[in-house]
Amino acid sequence: MASRFLDRFPDPTWSLDHDGLLVGWNTAAENVFGRTAAEVLGTPVLDVLGQVPPSTGPVELHDSLGRLVHGAVVTWSVDEVHHTALRVSTGDAGVVSRRLLEGLLEHVSDAIVTVDADGLVLSLNKGAEKLYGVTAHDATGQPARSLARSVGNPGDLDAMRTALVAGEPWYGVEVQLTTHAGREIVVDSAATAVLDPGGAYVGAILVSRDITPVRELEQSLRAATRALRDRASQIAKATHRDSLTGVAARSLLQERLAAALTAAAENDEPVWVLATDLDGFRAVNDSYGLATGDAVLIAFAAHLRAALPPSATAGRLGADEFAVVLPGLDEEEAARLARAVTGWTPPTPLPTRGRRSDDPDVGVTVAVVRATPLECRSPFDTGVRSLLQRAEDAVAAAKRPTL
Repeated sequence: MASRFLDRFPDPTWSLDHDGLLVGWNTAAENVFGRTAAEVLGTPVLDVLGQVPPSTGPVELHDSLGRLVHGAVVTWSVDEVHHTALRVSTGDAGVVSRRLLEGLLEHVSDAIVTVDADGLVLSLNKGAEKLYGVTAHDATGQPARSLARSVGNPGDLDAMRTALVAGEPWYGVEVQLTTHAGREIVVDSAATAVLDPGGAYVGAILVSRDITPVRELEQSLRAATRALRDRASQIAKATHRDSLTGVAARSLLQERLAAALTAAAENDEPVWVLATDLDGFRAVNDSYGLATGDAVLIAFAAHLRAALPPSATAGRLGADEFAVVLPGLDEEEAARLARAVTGWTPPTPLPTRGRRSDDPDVGVTVAVVRATPLECRSPFDTGVRSLLQRAEDAVAAAKRPTL
């Protein structure tokens, strides 16, 4: 009843019986001194607060953690019960706020831990209990490092203290740790220094937030991005390469030819285009089927690549039409390559089954044309298309008659 009566007083207030035992302890006293009424009632006041003068005047008392609380007391007696009210001094005005704040922090989801100057845990809220998997009762008074089974960088706490003592900020620090339950997590941490009235470092408030799901999501997104890039690269390669023969597709051949024409205009070097068309290829498809026709194309493409210098680019223009960009070769070298390609025949005889009497022999017609100075200096569409068209026309003109 006495404590309920004393709750009407805004300042910390308590009551003593004639033996000096506490018989009243209000909520403000609980907030300032960190002790509940249930803990102190029936206890000598000397054991709870230290020496309290029996009359009005300045005092220095101690809270539950041994910290000094400065102020002045006002005393009065009613029916042999001695009452005392404490007006906390300006320098200790934060004491009441701290107690109230600790109550509010119990409802904050972030992990909040207070430590003293030696790195010992003074308090932790429910968010910290949940994050680290420990209880406030077990953790209080223990080194802050004991909150986790292991810390990725054990020097993080030392770095925090060094920064705070020097008056430097400490925030946005990612700490990797393993909880006592064996869970590996990443926390984003920040700390604020706690200073005494003289400005000396006496501890810190450490706020941490579990960002493990964020980092895991980032890793997943990075992995997905890499996969998409790889897929895009594969698609790009697929669109630039003929899927059957492996030589350049028309788009890549045109790009290489455009680059060769530009270089030729700058360096005054020749650019040749060697164009080919397989003789009797349609009959191969008609008589033996598409699979045999594909085998013929693959074999010819392999022969074509083997005959070319490293600077050349071979590409497929159509069903059985191929072209080769030959930069920097003289006329004799271009003619020699044309002869080497012309001499190709299928590596193995075609099967006789299904062959018709009027099927022509399989061979290759080759033509070589040189880019003109105008084609070298022309825009992409004009120069490239003009040169390829002249090469295809040359093949058509050289096409030997079919039987």
